[in-house]
Amino acid sequence: MAVSASAKRAPIQVPCPWHRDEMQRLLDQHARGRLPHALLLAGAAGIGKYRLAQALAQALLCERPAAGLACGECDGCHLSVAGTHPDFQTLAPEPGSNTIKIDQVRRLLEFAGRTAQYGGARVALIAPAEGLNRSAQNALLKTLEEPGEGLVLILVSDQPSLLLPTIRSRCQQRHLPLPPGEAALAWLTPQTGEHEAAALLAAAQGAPLRALALQEADWFAAREQLAGQLLAVARGRASPAQAGQVLAGQDPRVMAGVLYGWLARAAVLAALGEEGGEADPATVTDPKVEPLLRQLAAQVPPARLLAAARRVMEGRRQLLAGANPNKELLMEQWLLILVGVDASASGF
Repeated sequence: MAVSASAKRAPIQVPCPWHRDEMQRLLDQHARGRLPHALLLAGAAGIGKYRLAQALAQALLCERPAAGLACGECDGCHLSVAGTHPDFQTLAPEPGSNTIKIDQVRRLLEFAGRTAQYGGARVALIAPAEGLNRSAQNALLKTLEEPGEGLVLILVSDQPSLLLPTIRSRCQQRHLPLPPGEAALAWLTPQTGEHEAAALLAAAQGAPLRALALQEADWFAAREQLAGQLLAVARGRASPAQAGQVLAGQDPRVMAGVLYGWLARAAVLAALGEEGGEADPATVTDPKVEPLLRQLAAQVPPARLLAAARRVMEGRRQLLAGANPNKELLMEQWLLILVGVDASASGF
């Protein structure tokens, strides 16, 4: 059913400020008829990739886009925002699942075979693309190889390495970096308050949307105690097993990202010999955790800190791929590296 021209303006998605130029480049490609039929937006979690993908999808389905955005007033905008546009389909894990299954891709194949009901583009948005299981990825290849007329597939991924090479090779990849610290803080501060913004952004390793979500995270309020466990192990005041029990009280997928950020920061401080020195003003840091990381940098050689960070990142990839290890043992194995023991028998 058509939407009345006098209807209320639809709340269209707007890309984050640091993605506006990328949005304009994509729309310029579309205007020249050179937008790829399959686009892979990749980059760190929490930088706004999905917002960019949504804004692009809505603009492609809009009947009269202007200034690099959907108009919010036409039938296409109202239907796409409501999730009822016949030429728009999204694929995401079903409730209670972390994977996008083959049956969902089969429905996408049916969608791809139709003609556009509104006479313009047809758009499919897949996020997170790494959620596609192996069978689903193989099923998607047919559409990537033989896209229907006017079909645009937008894949969004935090972990593009988990996609099959055949999927990646059939997409035009856009790697989106972390935004500059100043831009991220300028966006985050009005939403969190000046005193919390820097700490949240540091905890999120520079990813602003992830930082915003951390306001409600249990671990963030306890971050001094958690970071202190690393220092206690390095100084011999706690065993890796004891500290591992404390850290295991948090979601291991979340803690893996947090620990990686802390260890990587400590490794930089250790390599530069910054213990006790002034912080680089261009580096966004957490004033509650930074002193602990400086002490850790003075206690553990940079090579060992880097080795621990790499092991944590390897474990995080496996966790995101669906591994379900014993949490206490996992944390203990990571912490053992701080004291020069590599206990990686389980592959973590």
